[in-house]
Amino acid sequence: MSSLRRLVIPLLAAALVTAMAGCDSASDSSPPGIPQVKAMRFAGVDLEYALQRVAAESGLLLALDQIREQDNAPDLALYRIDLDLPAGTVDAALRKLKESAGGFDFEILDGVIYVRSSMLVTTKTPFDLPLLPASSFEGNADDLASYIRKTIPKSFVTIEHVLGEPVAPKVEFEIADKASVKDVLLQYARAAKLGWSMYRAGYLVSDPTHGAAVVGSSLQLRGSRTSTSRRPKVYNQMSTNGALASAAARLKLPMVVLDRSVFMNTRGFLNLSSQRDSGLPLSEALDDLGASGWGDQSYHFKWRMVDGVPVIESRDFLYRLAGRDLLRSELLAGEFDGSLPELARWLSTHQKKPTSDVLMGGEIAEGLPRAKLTIASGTTVLQVLVAFAKSSGVSPYVLLLGGMNPMSGKVLTHPNAWHGAYVQDLAEWLPTEEELNSVSGVLPPDWRPTVK
Repeated sequence: MSSLRRLVIPLLAAALVTAMAGCDSASDSSPPGIPQVKAMRFAGVDLEYALQRVAAESGLLLALDQIREQDNAPDLALYRIDLDLPAGTVDAALRKLKESAGGFDFEILDGVIYVRSSMLVTTKTPFDLPLLPASSFEGNADDLASYIRKTIPKSFVTIEHVLGEPVAPKVEFEIADKASVKDVLLQYARAAKLGWSMYRAGYLVSDPTHGAAVVGSSLQLRGSRTSTSRRPKVYNQMSTNGALASAAARLKLPMVVLDRSVFMNTRGFLNLSSQRDSGLPLSEALDDLGASGWGDQSYHFKWRMVDGVPVIESRDFLYRLAGRDLLRSELLAGEFDGSLPELARWLSTHQKKPTSDVLMGGEIAEGLPRAKLTIASGTTVLQVLVAFAKSSGVSPYVLLLGGMNPMSGKVLTHPNAWHGAYVQDLAEWLPTEEELNSVSGVLPPDWRPTVK
């Protein structure tokens, strides 16, 4: 073999390896212009929350099309997501959510992620059919709903205005001939730069003239979920759980608060009553907040000290047994080092006798307070929550769901409904002085009447 040939062959091989490496690198990179999402860690959130966070991080609008049962049970909010999403394209993130939970299909349509629940009725209704004539539209969401009702018989849809969500703006756009209700609702989302969630009633009516239709459907406009807080938009700002959060912050003493969900979200019984922190020492403050003022048989909560940490048990928590076994569940031995959402994940996966009950810890974010615990075999979930509070300074707020619809008192029939409890930091409910003054009617010290 000549010296020239011996030199050329290694060079060709090296060039081939370099080219292959370049191909691998290109295949891992995302095409330009495709919306990206950062890595996100969900340690027990509902599917609706996860979809909202993915949409917000991608910069796209989100349109959710789902059902509402006759007892007002939710749909996509009953699917549980416990998943670490890697950074990547929004399409890849949505596919991973679908693979994890199922229950929906999605399309990315000109800046809007359209998600359709698989629980929707399969029968085509006037909402889905190309029935609208070509026309020009100008107005807000209420005007659009009125136009739909007038144009397509039996397409009854109303706009639900949710406190804390953006006000529906007035927009203009052209409706194409043979457009569907879905098409024009997506047009409105793009023009208004707002997402929406449509709740279709879970039953049909029909007549010989107009065929099948969904009755009692509603549309809620939604802003982007840029925060990891799971405190609902509608809540009582001056409440018992807010007063407990204020007392815990003032006394620099963490608590464990046990409550029960009343609206199938993180709003519990203790958020229904109106109270403020009294500023008293610990025992007097908790006694004052726990009493309802209507005698010994009526109360907001009972409390006791466990290893130096106040454990609060709401009246609704004590009144019903459903779901309370989760807190008495014994755990496997192990080491834990992490935040409250990570603890919820750890507790769900380290029970000695696993059941269908799980803890929904929320999204794992940077900078959350942490604790390092050594957990002995046989320690209960409640004991670990107390130990975490004592070590981290965080007050775990636990809201049982227990497999029941608290609004109807019936067992959840949704095939994918999760059972267990929400876990969140009580500090999420800490009210500001401005909020308390606004709710109670107290004017700030620097307030002066406006003189015209």
